[in-house]
Amino acid sequence: MPVGTQKFNYPIFLNLAQRQALIVGAGQVGRRKLAGLLEAGARVRLVEPRADRVGSTDPAVELLAREYRPEDLQGVFLVFACTDSPEVNQRILKDAHRQGVLCACSDRFSAGDFVLPALLRRGQLSLAISTAGRSPALAALVRDQLAEQVTDNWGVGLEIVAAVRRKWLTDPVPGKYNQQVLRGFWQDQLLPLLELGRFGAVDDLLRATFGDDYSLAKLQIQLPEGKP
Repeated sequence: MPVGTQKFNYPIFLNLAQRQALIVGAGQVGRRKLAGLLEAGARVRLVEPRADRVGSTDPAVELLAREYRPEDLQGVFLVFACTDSPEVNQRILKDAHRQGVLCACSDRFSAGDFVLPALLRRGQLSLAISTAGRSPALAALVRDQLAEQVTDNWGVGLEIVAAVRRKWLTDPVPGKYNQQVLRGFWQDQLLPLLELGRFGAVDDLLRATFGDDYSLAKLQIQLPEGKP
């Protein structure tokens, strides 16, 4: 297929707080999906005949220690079919489509509605790498390589940049803040200071870039003590 005619997955970050999700199967894959859903604040209905495989006592988990039934999809926003049986996974996928529920199949990525990317988190900064399910191992390899370059300081820097933006949007007399200023501030000034541990110099940088009203204290940002 020519590159110009290829269709690509639509990337999206979902807010799953208090949304109902379903996982069928609590093997290694199902347990990984469970951890991710709980981290996202979802409520999880987990169907697994062998309750000893679950290991979670989180109150957000509703454990059904039996085989899958179509009614398990009632009120569900999305479902992960993670059983050891391709036939059961296919049945879950068909049931989900009949009920308008998004479904991901652990053994048939192309048949499902979505795949999960390899994820790298640095605070509230998230980097997602996807191969559209073609090679999860390669997605994980790319993520691990990025992890060496994108340190925890990127997450710290995000909090500072976000605080600057909030203040700029609400300040009656806005300071300098646009994409060009932000790029130079982040790449050439803020990030190098954070990587060097020169947290004491960040205040001076904020004032020099955005004005005297921009400081860590006024932005309500606390950084660890570091080099001056």
